Amino acid sequence: GDLFDMLLPMLSIYQEYVRNHHYSLQVLAECKQNSHFASFLNRLETRPALQNRTLETFLTYPMHQIPRYIITLHELLAHTPHNHVERKSLDHARMQLEDLSRQMHDEVSETENIRKNLAIERMIVEGCDILLDVNQVFVRQG
Repeated sequence: GDLFDMLLPMLSIYQEYVRNHHYSLQVLAECKQNSHFASFLNRLETRPALQNRTLETFLTYPMHQIPRYIITLHELLAHTPHNHVERKSLDHARMQLEDLSRQMHDEVSETENIRKNLAIERMIVEGCDILLDVNQVFVRQG
């Protein structure tokens, strides 16, 4: 429990990673337009050691780490007696990680909403300033 409490302040780096993940994928897509880069990446991705995993796959792995920590804490709590000295510390760490996970999910949802609104605004010839308002929520497509 103390170990998780000590590591919690450092986990905000995942929040930054999630915030910028979409941009990472955009940059990668742009880089793939370069035939030399695309060829190099293809040679790497076809190596047997990668087991058909792409760079995009590896870029998503850090995004799944916080949920893995939460699952680990749930499992630890399931096997920790209620009167154990570490119980309270483990439960606190679980609550903190779940809160961080919710914040990250909300930020991803908000960023995705803005991205979709911008894409729609670009499709409108004369523009539509109301779509650029961050309070506008993308409801559905189609």
